[in-house]
Amino acid sequence: MGNLVTVPMVHGAWVGKCPECGTCCYFPKLPATDYAGQQVVRPQNFNLVSVRCACGSRFGTDRNGLTFVTCASLSIERLSPDCFAVTQSYAETETNLGPMNEIELWTYLNSRTLIDIVPSQVLMFLNKCNVLDMDTVLSVVRLPVTDSMAAP
Repeated sequence: MGNLVTVPMVHGAWVGKCPECGTCCYFPKLPATDYAGQQVVRPQNFNLVSVRCACGSRFGTDRNGLTFVTCASLSIERLSPDCFAVTQSYAETETNLGPMNEIELWTYLNSRTLIDIVPSQVLMFLNKCNVLDMDTVLSVVRLPVTDSMAAP
């Protein structure tokens, strides 16, 4: 028997991207699913919806505005008033991103596309509780359809 190559499962999801802040939003009708590199087909029955982003703005999206992304889980733990332990989980692998002070954490969060939360909310939640788990976009698998690509 030959060596079997296995592709690790990751979480993938159809999201909408807020034009104001760049945060991605999940949709309850389109929950995250296991993804192992298979072709993704844009959902057919997803009509125009108004989405309230974590930043407070609203935006509209339909099936053509959806983006399929792979998601990584980010766990942040407050170790002291200005020190955070940050861990990323993806494809059954956990990576310790090391301790970060508040400025380093702020810079890190602003360099990522977060899902259903904005960086200022992360710090606000960490002032009230010591641990926060959240999702971030790790890669884009399928981009939204542009007007020139949309069927007439």
